[in-house]
Order: sequence, then C-alpha cells, then structure tokens
Amino acid sequence: MNIAVCDDQQNALEHTITSIMKVCPKSQIVPFHNIQTLFVRIKGGVKFDVIFMDIEWEGEQKIGIDFAAELYRLSQKSKIIFITGYPERYSQQIFFQNTNLRGFISKPIDLGVLQKNIDKIKDEIALEENRKLILKFNGIVTSIDPDDIIYIESRAHVATIYSINGKNLCYEKLNDLVKRLPRQFISTHKSFLVNMDKIQRIERECVRLESEAQIPISKARHNEVRECYFSYIGLNI
Repeated sequence: MNIAVCDDQQNALEHTITSIMKVCPKSQIVPFHNIQTLFVRIKGGVKFDVIFMDIEWEGEQKIGIDFAAELYRLSQKSKIIFITGYPERYSQQIFFQNTNLRGFISKPIDLGVLQKNIDKIKDEIALEENRKLILKFNGIVTSIDPDDIIYIESRAHVATIYSINGKNLCYEKLNDLVKRLPRQFISTHKSFLVNMDKIQRIERECVRLESEAQIPISKARHNEVRECYFSYIGLNI
C-alpha cells in the first residue's frame, strides 16, 4: 500500500510511521509535516491508498478534518484515518464532512487498533481490485476501475472507454460490457453507456457530464434515463 502520514509534530510523525511499519512492513510510506506539500504531490498525480491525518495543526486556521475534505475533492479514492491526542474533542466532528473516512485512532497509537484498521483497508482494496474491468485489445490487457470511467462509446464494432485517465479500446458489444459493470452505468443511446456518477444534468436531447462532454439521449430512452438517474441518486420525480 502507498501510505501518506501527515503530522506537524516530528516526534508524532515518526511514531506513526514506526507503528505502521510494525503492522504493515511492505507498505510505501511518505511523511508530510507540511500539509501544503501533500496537496502539491496529489495535484501532481501522486496517489495514496491511505492517508493518516493528524487533526490539530499548529499555526493553521483549519484542522485536519478540513484538509481531509479538500483532499476528498482531489482524490476520492484515498482512504482517511484520523489520528489525534484529543479523541473526545473530535469524535463527532470527523463525521461532519465528506472525507472517505476509514478510521479514527487516538495517540499514542495502539498497535492492535492500528492493525484492525489496516486489515480492513486491505480487504477493501482487494475488493476494488476484483471489480476492475478487464479489457483486451490487440494483445494488450488493461484493467480499469469502473468508478474512473466517464462514458463508453461504440462505433464500427469497437468500444471506446473514456475515463479520467484517458481512453481505451476493446472489441466488445455494449450489451456485453454493461453486464460486467456496476449499476451506475446506463445506456442513453444504442451507442453509449454513461456513468451516472459523472452526470452534471440531463437535458432534452443529451446528458451533460462533469467533463463537459455531451452524450446523446435517444427519444425512446429519455424518460427511462431520467427515471433511472433520479432513482439512482435517491430523488423522487
């Protein structure tokens, strides 16, 4: 696992890293005692499976919970474990913002508690790996996380998968692809599948995505697309 440890106190930072190495010796750990350095690394494309985030930061107007919420908007897949010497003070606040929270550990770190948190995250990562979409094209095998897919277009017997990381091709019918994808994918047109998590709004003749792409909706499927989308996001039409 790729792990970031964020703490402005050097002794606490070193203690957390030492504790992680005891329960997860094969992990790659990057320390951060400056929160802005972490943001620069993530904006530069560095990905972390887990971020251990101290809550109190001396000299900062924000606390670690605020920083974790900002990180969530940059990297939704990074799992957050808050660490603090004041667990009673923050035991409720950690749930106030979207942070992909996966753990809450008090200082000094108990190795048994840390082990349980790490094991839980390892299980989640294994499940995420198993749900990846495996594609084959011209002898090249590629795996894609379905959550990263924006939409899929089929043209001339070739499906083009557009994701946040670029595009991939495969020889597969949309009807077969959709069977291997999770429930957030819907057919708006005979030539398109759309990830409903990426929809910005539904218009009369197209679906406008967060990426600004406009995907056509056939007249026959317009009502079905609207109903499926609003049902998916938990709203009543």
